[in-house]
Amino acid sequence: MMGAGPFESWQAMRMEADPPWRYSWAASFAIATPAPEGDFRHGVPGYNMFDAWLGALKFFGDKTNKKIALLAADDTDGRGWYTAFAPAAEGIGMDCYRSDELFGIVPMDTTDFATLIEEWKAEDCELVWGNAPGFFWGIFLRQARMLGYHPKQVFATRGGLFFTDVEAWGGDLPQGVCNEMFWNPSIQGTHGIGDTTAMSLHERWVEETGQPMHQFMGIHYAQAQVVFDALERAGSLDGDKVNEALAQTDMMTVYHRMAFDKDQYSRVPVAFGQWQRDDKGEWVNPIVYSDHDFMPATAEMIFPIPYD
Repeated sequence: MMGAGPFESWQAMRMEADPPWRYSWAASFAIATPAPEGDFRHGVPGYNMFDAWLGALKFFGDKTNKKIALLAADDTDGRGWYTAFAPAAEGIGMDCYRSDELFGIVPMDTTDFATLIEEWKAEDCELVWGNAPGFFWGIFLRQARMLGYHPKQVFATRGGLFFTDVEAWGGDLPQGVCNEMFWNPSIQGTHGIGDTTAMSLHERWVEETGQPMHQFMGIHYAQAQVVFDALERAGSLDGDKVNEALAQTDMMTVYHRMAFDKDQYSRVPVAFGQWQRDDKGEWVNPIVYSDHDFMPATAEMIFPIPYD
């Protein structure tokens, strides 16, 4: 039982093994693959990242010229995201600038983005969406400011997930930058072990680290809950009995309802977050768009990004 990353890559690894893995219980997110029929998540929006991404684009897209500059590190994650996202965004009426040429995919060690920035600025690309690590985004955002490129909204998948990454960008560069949201302590109707709640888990984290909310804390805690529950129901450490118990899992955790489908995968809900300064001037990352009533938006989206 583990957090496997995207369903698509995990399932590919599982089936390409020789022989295919017999057991591979995992709880994590899907990129675009819908839940199978018979699953309680089937046909319900908000259980893969494309739901959150495209839903947010529809939410504010009419306030822009719909021209998107796509930026990605040239690694498996970045290139895979680019080639999947561009046609999906274009399918809802967005214009992904020169995406047919893979314009904006650059080497991981790139330190000069001026050529890209000047072209996107000249073409009036009002949105920047991309996939790259945190340090990569920091260099890009600093250069964009220096060159006077002020997109109305920036989405930084991978690089915008964690406080330690965005804080390192410096100044107000994180302000308004969006990211996928895997977990938030405001999630409702959940419970942990004993008297632990999603919020109390978050509060313990803040007290012990001095850092704001950590997205992966909730999903990893929930995975431990599933394992403990299966062991208790199995009443044994025997592998067959534990696997049988895992197959029958259907429980509430700090990351909402967990249940495995025929692929031994439990999809988690996904929303859309944004880095903002709170009234104390500290960085927070609230949900600003969601398809879930139990994981609602807790702040208004900053749009457009202020550049004062």
